[in-house]
Amino acid sequence: MSMTSVELREKRAQLIAQARAKHTEAEAREGGPTAEDRQAFDALMNEAAKLKERYERVERLEAEERDLETPEDRVSPPIHDNGGRKGAVRTVAEYRSTPEYRAVFSDYLVSGRVAYEKIPAEFRDTILGTDAKGGYLSTPVQLANELVKQVDDAVFVRPLARKFTLVEAKALGVPQLSARMADANWTTEVAAVTEDETQAFTRRDLAPTLLSKLAKVSIRSLYGAKNVEQLILDELAYKNAITEEKAFMTGTGSGQPLGIFTASASGVPTARDVATGNTATAIGPDNLIAMKYALKAGYRNDPTCRWIWSRAAVERIMSLKDAEDRYLWQPSLQAGQPDRLLNIPVAESEYAPATFTTGLYVGAIGALRYFWIAEVADLQIQRLVERYADTNEIGFISRRFVDGSPVLGEAFVRSKLA
Repeated sequence: MSMTSVELREKRAQLIAQARAKHTEAEAREGGPTAEDRQAFDALMNEAAKLKERYERVERLEAEERDLETPEDRVSPPIHDNGGRKGAVRTVAEYRSTPEYRAVFSDYLVSGRVAYEKIPAEFRDTILGTDAKGGYLSTPVQLANELVKQVDDAVFVRPLARKFTLVEAKALGVPQLSARMADANWTTEVAAVTEDETQAFTRRDLAPTLLSKLAKVSIRSLYGAKNVEQLILDELAYKNAITEEKAFMTGTGSGQPLGIFTASASGVPTARDVATGNTATAIGPDNLIAMKYALKAGYRNDPTCRWIWSRAAVERIMSLKDAEDRYLWQPSLQAGQPDRLLNIPVAESEYAPATFTTGLYVGAIGALRYFWIAEVADLQIQRLVERYADTNEIGFISRRFVDGSPVLGEAFVRSKLA
């Protein structure tokens, strides 16, 4: 019998409690933990990590099942009408949202054939490539939105960040406060007002850059699938999510997003690094406290505020205690809620830095509403006709344009090893 997400969370919390008990007992014993103690601890923590992956999948499935209560085809989009009657399609976006175009796109995914005769002449040049051996079709509006939604679900930064969709502009100008205004002055009623000369702004342009990914699907799966579109979208969403999260964490900002863990005056500067309480190879409890209170209360209390740690860092932090011998880590028991550290939710990323060596970053905290993402709405999928014929697979390449960056350095703090 399958377990619910709540039951899986409770079981994970029990395993973590067992691991803590074993760790505490072993530390108190003369001679400290043995190899068997460490092995038992690792086994419990590995099982807890597997349960976390399971309940996240179950929660996502439960959310999707709730969405099925409103069938996507219940309200049909407007139908193309050459006669110009009321309700006729007038734009490319409107045509791409019709069932007619979706049928053309589905046939293209399976067969590689573009049914030109089914596409109204006025739209042909604007939604497809003309290369018969490897052209592309722009994805139907609904499917493009579904892929972006899946990426939103998979990349923890996206649902919390501020997102902008560019239609005509090539870049989004982001004003950044580089120096704050001086304090106000006390004056008499008729005295002249003192002009501020310290406040200064800089600007970084978010210019969506091409993000492309290749997914391969076996011919057998493709022709036997009941929902070909979903099969391909799932693959592409996963691969896009990996690339985006990696860039949002450690991107250089040159031809890609600027990551939170990349020191930059245009993002999070080195002035926001905290090494207090850390050693050259380990995170200390005092460092976590120093990081939290290096953020102003407005950022700490922001609903988008999150700790950001790697899996390796999480494992180490789970055993840390405060001065009163209480564990800092609080595992979640409520569906849809993350674990907490010092009462702030934790986001775990496989792409956060995980090398514990002097001078390196190992974690961060910040209000993610001050991470901005700019993207172009259009999404294209290209079907590779011959490239993987020898392995009985068909390749699909997605292309979209994305950029992102922290836009207010003081809303973030990084943990740095001493």
